[in-house]
Amino acid sequence: MKINIDDTKFLNNATDVAHKDVLVIESEGKWQESARFKREDGTPQNEFRINFKLDNGDVRNTTLNWTNVKLLVKAFGDETEKWVGKSVRAWKTKSEKAKSGFTFIYVPTDWNRDDTGEWIIPEGSQSKDDDGLDTIEYPEGDEIDPNDIPFETEAKSPKKKK
Repeated sequence: MKINIDDTKFLNNATDVAHKDVLVIESEGKWQESARFKREDGTPQNEFRINFKLDNGDVRNTTLNWTNVKLLVKAFGDETEKWVGKSVRAWKTKSEKAKSGFTFIYVPTDWNRDDTGEWIIPEGSQSKDDDGLDTIEYPEGDEIDPNDIPFETEAKSPKKKK
């Protein structure tokens, strides 16, 4: 296992961040073995560690839960290097698992929550390319053959006889 030597201070939920604070993603993050959490068989769980820049300019390191990782993927796409420089808002959320009784969920600054806790995502806020289209990642070298498309296209249409 590669040892992670990172002198960035860990984000203190009680003192470094407050409900609805805006932070900037400072690193692309990485998955690593957890020193705190273990599976039932005793093997370490994986955790996603990332750096945030606070509004005072300090950089702090934190662990994101799986729910938060999925929300950021939904917002910014699955290439975490593209997350760097994006602003997120910290939403203080009750958590029975956290020692403090709460955790923070980080989402884009234009997202909001309704009375039931569901996310209100503005249209056009999800992962888009430069043209505003939903992005779909294909493995390099894969090309789409129009003949494989399951509906009629010009490539599949029989030529009409005159």
